[in-house]
Amino acid sequence: MLVLAVIAALIVVLAIVLTVNAVRLKPTPVTDPLPESDIMGSDEAVERFREILRSKTIWAAADPHADHSAFDEFVPKLRGLYPRVFEACELEMIDTYGISLLWKGENRELAPIVFMAHHDVVEADPAGWTHDPFAADIEDGKIYARGAVDTKCIWAALVEAADTLIGEGYMPPRDVYFFSSNTEEDGGDTAPHMVEHLKEIGRVPYMVLDEGGAVIDNPPLGVQGEFAAIGVAEKGIFDAYIETSASGGHASTPSLGDATAKLVSGLDDLQKNPPRAALSAPVAAMLKELAARGGFGLRLVFGNLWLFRPLVVKIMKGGSETAAMVRTTYALTQLEGSRAHNVIPKKAKGTVNVRIDPSESVAVALDRIKERFDDQTTYELDEVCEPSPVSPFEGDPAFDYLRRVVHSVYPEAGIAPYVQTSCSDARHFARVCPRTYRFAGILFRGDQRMRIHGQDENLDVDAYKRGVGFYIEFIRHLDMLGK
Repeated sequence: MLVLAVIAALIVVLAIVLTVNAVRLKPTPVTDPLPESDIMGSDEAVERFREILRSKTIWAAADPHADHSAFDEFVPKLRGLYPRVFEACELEMIDTYGISLLWKGENRELAPIVFMAHHDVVEADPAGWTHDPFAADIEDGKIYARGAVDTKCIWAALVEAADTLIGEGYMPPRDVYFFSSNTEEDGGDTAPHMVEHLKEIGRVPYMVLDEGGAVIDNPPLGVQGEFAAIGVAEKGIFDAYIETSASGGHASTPSLGDATAKLVSGLDDLQKNPPRAALSAPVAAMLKELAARGGFGLRLVFGNLWLFRPLVVKIMKGGSETAAMVRTTYALTQLEGSRAHNVIPKKAKGTVNVRIDPSESVAVALDRIKERFDDQTTYELDEVCEPSPVSPFEGDPAFDYLRRVVHSVYPEAGIAPYVQTSCSDARHFARVCPRTYRFAGILFRGDQRMRIHGQDENLDVDAYKRGVGFYIEFIRHLDMLGK
């Protein structure tokens, strides 16, 4: 009886602890908040945005005969749309078509801020769209155009914000760079060369803000309302071109040692035995912020990660999107074997696109592939980039400032860090700037995020106007940022 009483008492104590922790889990408050802002871009700002969207800035690096005339015309178009910005800022072209605008601040000894975007876009087949992808038509309050979300909206909103503040006679307290790449979609060298340029002239940024996260209206875990997801790191990447070899022969006498059999077996083993999953600090912080705005069940679990962490990891592993947040992923994208249906080839090839968790490295991720194949296998890597370091998000003045601006423009939105599973140009800046964040101050609805690189890419007119307001407030209060 005594044992049962002790067990019962322990259960009661555990229930109390779990409940207290759940009740205590509240959204992280914004300290020293800025006044709420309802400033928005104008109708004229929307028309200028539409003009920018009409430029067919498709880089297509793989095509030596690609038409780059839209890039030749892009800066002259910007000059015509924003003459004050080009009078107040110094223009420098990086690799011919990359755009760097320097707005000199009052104290040039302070490290600058770099705002980033890219004006190149992926191709768009008009046959699959309800509107011409480069007409920037407006229907039902939405602008339909390639680049409306990815990421001409950011570039246009940045330049619009600068134009507004310049018109008010405002001068930033420190240097501000507006940088837009022409090769982001192709993983080109423009952004790395901008980083090297800033290093050479001794202007390593204090803070960088690029694409990646955004304000979203359909957060995970069934949480309701708007949520600002700020990328504090991004996964590394490489493509592994795997080639297996064997003697080959007729399909009537197959063996498990055939090149194709070895390729399939190794790739199958790679897929069925994924890396160990774990909750990184940014992902755990994101989940807690989400749960703090959810029901009691969510708060019970995420307010007690000391107990439920294994369960949470198991649940995260169950979905493709959430699994990508907790481990390195291996995606099979290309396979090549024999050209004849009855011939076993001497060589078989496969491509694996690898996204590396910040807790690992390229070497570790590659070794995991090599373990599945024999010594007759060769490997060629492309687009190799290590995971970015995690930018500070707890008690850091830059991240806190970003939260203050988000709260000012989106006062009802939750705010949390996260790890970006896709790649951006920010990864190059993260090599030199510890405070590199990935966040667009614009509301991207769920269906709009899904249309990036797809058909009928679109953005709400009001979301763009509000985004202009976000960047105005961000720049206007830079004197409150750390040194």
